[in-house]
Amino acid sequence: MAYRNGFTLIELVMVLVLIGILAVFVAPRLPNITASHAISFSDKLRADIRYAQNLAMTRNRRTRVTLTNTSYAITQDSSAASNCGSFAAVGDPASGGNLSVALDTGSFAGITLTVPAMTCLEYDSLGRPYNCTLFPVSCSTTLSGIIVPINANAVAVGSVTVSSQTGAVN
Repeated sequence: MAYRNGFTLIELVMVLVLIGILAVFVAPRLPNITASHAISFSDKLRADIRYAQNLAMTRNRRTRVTLTNTSYAITQDSSAASNCGSFAAVGDPASGGNLSVALDTGSFAGITLTVPAMTCLEYDSLGRPYNCTLFPVSCSTTLSGIIVPINANAVAVGSVTVSSQTGAVN
């Protein structure tokens, strides 16, 4: 009696048909990868805003988070008199370069923010948040928080909120 190894053509076709049926019904239910990346990005943005607040308090210098629809950057008052005369980029503790993030590219492809043309959040040495002006460069005087909606493929998937009194980030 001879034993045959392997699959028959009918068995192989049946397996392929079952895989096809599963793919048709299961694939649309898989999570959106861009939405998952957007959730991770929102955690990163929260951490970076908290870092900006921490820098302002520990270095006793105004620190800004400048947001656009496709990027954000953190800068700190570098003027000798601490009068907000000029701001310089803050170093990223993870990469060693400047702390700025470009969106809608690389691992953040499809992720954008919904902000006015230029939104700026500034922390003073006590960690209080302010609306800031970029032109002319000056210290901000209006206490204010901010809500930053985060989009994945142009659909809102979450937001980052900064409290107007304490600067707490949620």
